[in-house]
Amino acid sequence: MSHPQNRQSRVEFPTLWQWLGLGDAFLDQADPVVLNLGVAVGIPGLETLEVSRYVSTVDDWTSAFERELPSLERMFAASPHKWKNDIHFFRCGMLQGFLGHEIGIKYIEEHKHAQEVVYTDPGRLFLHGLIDTKQGTCGNMAALHVAMCRRLGWPVGLACVRSHYISRYDDGKTYHNIEATSTHPGAFASDPDEVYIDKFKLPKRAISCGSDLRKLSMRETVGVFLALRGRHYTDTSRRRLADLDYSLSRVLFPNHRRTYVAAMVPMIQHGRDLFEHDELGHPDSLFEDLGAHLAPQVHGGIANSDQPPSIKETFESFLSGNDIHVMSMSASSSPFSQKDGNNGPFNKY
Repeated sequence: MSHPQNRQSRVEFPTLWQWLGLGDAFLDQADPVVLNLGVAVGIPGLETLEVSRYVSTVDDWTSAFERELPSLERMFAASPHKWKNDIHFFRCGMLQGFLGHEIGIKYIEEHKHAQEVVYTDPGRLFLHGLIDTKQGTCGNMAALHVAMCRRLGWPVGLACVRSHYISRYDDGKTYHNIEATSTHPGAFASDPDEVYIDKFKLPKRAISCGSDLRKLSMRETVGVFLALRGRHYTDTSRRRLADLDYSLSRVLFPNHRRTYVAAMVPMIQHGRDLFEHDELGHPDSLFEDLGAHLAPQVHGGIANSDQPPSIKETFESFLSGNDIHVMSMSASSSPFSQKDGNNGPFNKY
């Protein structure tokens, strides 16, 4: 198999804005590593990140796997029924096994059972951190699997499951979900949609609206990378930058439900900075306008209160971190630590 993409490590890479100026047909040929790190270099302190080095590393890892693939495929030929009688499923799974067993990629140990994670280190969200340390989270581990699959010419892309990310093979006829955070020795993890729907309590609307369990385009994938950067900015109290990233992310991937929720707090806080308290545009004016329409539908309550809160009280409580249940965030997204309910604004990726 030949790599459909040119080795871009010897050329100067387009900027993020130059990529976004391309049509979808051209953007869909872009290297996910370049796009991912093209977003990362916008973070203060990462401006000089050597993108070409990381591209070359992923090229080399892919070539190493490609050399092993013929011998691996003899195992498939001997017992195809063990692999759904589908060589594409086998190949995608073997690549995930290769990353865990041969390259040494693994999930960050201290995140496995944590209820909350604060992403002050962007390397825990972007590919440079995963490649440097060989430890990551679903955000960069799934991106690596996707990048290597695409180098091999396979129709694989990111897919969302609430705030969790997986790698998804989809050729228009068959799909396979690859759990990139699972690197157990001697195995790889792949579950059908029904398992993710049950595990993450996905409502039908999450799928019908195009948010979850769908192979993303590269433009939508850039939207995910921007949302990851927005998460880093949120967790480092740079709400203005978070607001900007979430805004652009929603332009590129408008129906991503997780980004819609994550964008609310930075947007409201930005409104507080832009407008005087009594001006139209201040969050208070939003609460007053929405109150008549939405207040009767509020069913949650502020802790120790017997009366449903107003819209204004609800958002102010959310901003201050009090225990409310009106805006239920997604459950903890790591496959190692899954629970129902509201984890507040700091959900794991």
